[in-house]
Amino acid sequence: MFRGVLRLPVCRSRPGLCLIALFLVSLLAGPAQSNDLVRYALCDVRVLYLFDDARSIDWPTLYYLNDQFGCRLDLLTVGGVSGADVTSLDVPDREIYLHTVSRSLDDSASVAAALGELFRDRRPDIVILAAGGDGLIGLLRDGLLHLAQPGPRLFNILKVYQRLDMTEVSESVRDAVVLNSRELLTRYRERMQLEIPVLFPRFEIAGYSSRHLVHYRLLQSNLVEQTYEDNFLTGINFLRLISITDSLFTAGPMKVTILRQARKFVSYFNASRISIGARQVGFILDGYRELRNLNQHEQAALEIPDYNAYLRHLLYKAERAALDAVGISWDGKIILRDSPHGPRLKFLASLSAGGPQAIELNSIKFHPYWDSTVVALDVPPRVIAPHQTFTREILVDIDDRYLNSQTPDSLKFTVEVAYGQIPLVFTSLLAVWQVPDLDVRFEPPYYFVKPFPDLEIDRVVSNLNLNAVITKPYDYSGTVQLNLQTPRGLFAGAYRKEVTLEPGGITETVRIPFTISNLFELGVQQQVIELKVDNKPVAGDTSRIRIASCEVADTVKIGFLPDSLGMLEDILRMTEATYRPLTDRSLVTGDLEAYNVIVIGSGAFRDYDSFHLMKNRFETYLRQGGSLVILGQPEDWPGDAVPFSFVATTEVVTTDELTSLIPEARILARPYTISQKNLLSSFYRRQVVSAAVITPAEKVIVTSRGGTLLSVSRLGDGQMIFCGLPLAEMIARLDIDAIHLFANILNY
Repeated sequence: MFRGVLRLPVCRSRPGLCLIALFLVSLLAGPAQSNDLVRYALCDVRVLYLFDDARSIDWPTLYYLNDQFGCRLDLLTVGGVSGADVTSLDVPDREIYLHTVSRSLDDSASVAAALGELFRDRRPDIVILAAGGDGLIGLLRDGLLHLAQPGPRLFNILKVYQRLDMTEVSESVRDAVVLNSRELLTRYRERMQLEIPVLFPRFEIAGYSSRHLVHYRLLQSNLVEQTYEDNFLTGINFLRLISITDSLFTAGPMKVTILRQARKFVSYFNASRISIGARQVGFILDGYRELRNLNQHEQAALEIPDYNAYLRHLLYKAERAALDAVGISWDGKIILRDSPHGPRLKFLASLSAGGPQAIELNSIKFHPYWDSTVVALDVPPRVIAPHQTFTREILVDIDDRYLNSQTPDSLKFTVEVAYGQIPLVFTSLLAVWQVPDLDVRFEPPYYFVKPFPDLEIDRVVSNLNLNAVITKPYDYSGTVQLNLQTPRGLFAGAYRKEVTLEPGGITETVRIPFTISNLFELGVQQQVIELKVDNKPVAGDTSRIRIASCEVADTVKIGFLPDSLGMLEDILRMTEATYRPLTDRSLVTGDLEAYNVIVIGSGAFRDYDSFHLMKNRFETYLRQGGSLVILGQPEDWPGDAVPFSFVATTEVVTTDELTSLIPEARILARPYTISQKNLLSSFYRRQVVSAAVITPAEKVIVTSRGGTLLSVSRLGDGQMIFCGLPLAEMIARLDIDAIHLFANILNY
């Protein structure tokens, strides 16, 4: 059945002759059924979910809201720097959207502007917070809580929920919504497997886990009547079309007409949910007709942008349900053939009536992208009986130079049909060659190597490897080509230049060994990898590489708790030090004295259930001469986990707000001498730092507000080193002083 815009992939692998693959709408991820689309049309509730880590998204709860009630889901997070403040993706026909706010927004004003643009037409009804309060995520959280204040808008945030941690769950929490997450995961497993990779290509259902019960506490409510919270939608009507229309229009014939149309739409769509066959289709089409007539009334006089946008989106959802119910299937195929007069294009149109009623085919038109003139193809009007298919081969004259375009709407066809008395127009956008949804990236996108010895030979052989990760749709298969462009002095070894991608996975990793010669220049160099299909570039990525000394003594054994982004492990691998990740069981029962240094990555404690019980174990470890390194932590850091007074804070600072209290500190001098001016030079613009208030401590670098960014706290024969600078991010930029500081910390 037709839904939305069709894209027919066209390929010209051989000059003069090429067969184009047949497009089937059923290939769309998770196609919605008629009952689902009717449910979405009968619910106007929007749920906004704020998160900071895609791995921690509570998918079972979100799918419960989307499937059980038909709520629209908007997921909001912070992503990489891009040209736009907010970028969006969606799962087709499922009312699930992902919005990513650019990291370039660094203050409350820019965040408020981005939120205002995102919710210009309509604010969400329910906000679910699943994120901490540090950095840009904290600014987003504060901005959403500010939006939750009642305002003059037609739609305002009605409820704000916060997910509770296990330690916060108790019998005293009576204003919490409790859901059986494991049961919901089982119920929606198939949908999750098909749909989530559209938004997060690396998602795999096999690696997803959830607690048995999840609790959401009501933080804020703007409902007049407070009721017991047994569900997120308690006190909220699923569809407010009638009540909103009744409140906006003054008494008169116009109001009577509009209210009648709104009630008929709701009545017809509700009746379709308990009907089958032709009767069900009739109810859906009658409801769609009433809503379309309602939208044709002049609403500009209301001067309420929420209402017009609300009606447009409601009509869009009803139209999808109507097209699905009618059962029209529109397939197409293009064949390019040589002729004495040049290449000729044949368009094979196939229109099927899958519903219980005949379809009237009125016309098929071609819209060339290079001209504004619409070409009516030679197809006479005809009636297609139920469960019958009309197929027609149509000759289209196209100049050869127009067949090399890679624009997604290179060839545009419109099909005008009528179902009963309702006219429908289908638009098919066909690309001459459609770029597949593939991506390639270096993982990690940066690399530093130690200086090579001064030898007369050209190359130094060492165990150096790059990883290129190809991301693809779950069901994609085919052969792709990789092309690596390296800087002078870097030589790639043997690697797979042609990669065969099989269906069933979403990533493929290609290991690229390389060597460095004495021709490699100092400073940051760049290397580029390009992904091609049929010798056409479809994706690429650039990584940074430099020579930087980061020697760690052979006697130093490192245990580490990975940060939430995995950057710490990547950096340790580049140092060639001896390291090992620690498990939660290792923290509690393992021999911590086996490690000279234990490094706690940013936010690592969230993945360790026993971390808050480690105070005595860490104290013993320090007294026996161990070194505990803590990188910048979010504000929900458990302060009683270490034998010092440690309170994590978040600040936004510039270079002028940073002060060095111990310019000649040992940690800045051995084994590498670090220029504090160069180390802090990137703070010329305001940046978020994870400071802390630590007592006792030898403070090396502090902020103007008294927060510590680099300090040493001694206990027995050992010490705790804290670094609140965004050290991992600075190393990712291949900042030489940040790399040296990391080595000094590990060797301290």
